[in-house]
Amino acid sequence: MSMFKKIATLFAAMFAAATLMTAYAADPVIEQAKAQGIIGEMYTGYLGIVDPSKASADLKRRVEEVNAARLQAYTEIASKNGQTVQTVGQLMAQKQVERAEPGELVKPSASEPWTKR
Repeated sequence: MSMFKKIATLFAAMFAAATLMTAYAADPVIEQAKAQGIIGEMYTGYLGIVDPSKASADLKRRVEEVNAARLQAYTEIASKNGQTVQTVGQLMAQKQVERAEPGELVKPSASEPWTKR
């Protein structure tokens, strides 16, 4: 990936992150579940369910909705910048993990466990 494309993709991902964070930040159920360690941000750029035994059907539905919106945004960014959806998701994940509040759980990579920020 050229440096220009990487920078353009990163800026587009940052814009999408701001948009997506605004979209679900108003959802108190998502925010509460993140604060309780039931869900967290993953290295893929999507929300993950950390503790399925504590996730209600409603919470699972909300996580799926957020992830579907993220996929749509990542797909648009990827097509505009000639990148893969996976690359855009990973760039987004970096920003989302950085923005995680203290005490929230993040999964920085496939080989690492869920970790508190």
